[in-house]
Amino acid sequence: MLKSVGWKAVLSIMFALLMAGDSLAQQQEGLRAASRPKRPDKCFNTPEIEAVAIVRAGMVVRDHARACARRGHDAGIIQLWGAFDNANAEEMRRAVEVRAEAFRRNWPDDPNAAQRDANETVASRQLVDFAPEECVALRDLVETFTNWQAYMKHVRIVEVGQVKSLYRICPRRTPGEVPKSEQP
Repeated sequence: MLKSVGWKAVLSIMFALLMAGDSLAQQQEGLRAASRPKRPDKCFNTPEIEAVAIVRAGMVVRDHARACARRGHDAGIIQLWGAFDNANAEEMRRAVEVRAEAFRRNWPDDPNAAQRDANETVASRQLVDFAPEECVALRDLVETFTNWQAYMKHVRIVEVGQVKSLYRICPRRTPGEVPKSEQP
């Protein structure tokens, strides 16, 4: 009985220490689980975060659609995405412009900062070797993009949180940011 209690106590202590280590890492300034350190002098406001997320989502969908076509799983997804992209070209263009201006503001001496972010976005998602089932899921997703609101739902569910984990949110409103009370 004593050996059993001792073993359980040691296991409980180890589990508590493991859980405490994760919460200690999260308490450190700018660090969260699975994120890189955030620079205190760089930040994105809410519209910029959304614009980065819109562009990232489009890059990922386009890249995955190309991967499905290259592997011979489904060559039609790229046409579906292209049709949506063309139908919503103005919204996409605005997001690209807001994103580009945010990168210029944060990295004025580095004209390649936005391109590096794009490269990291696509490269980090290419670690997956696509199976036919993943292409079926991607087609199903792209088919839900019947309008801009449907795409934005996907962006807000999937990409916005990732962008927030990568970049610091500006502590106060910056030019161009609309207060939540004035948003539609």
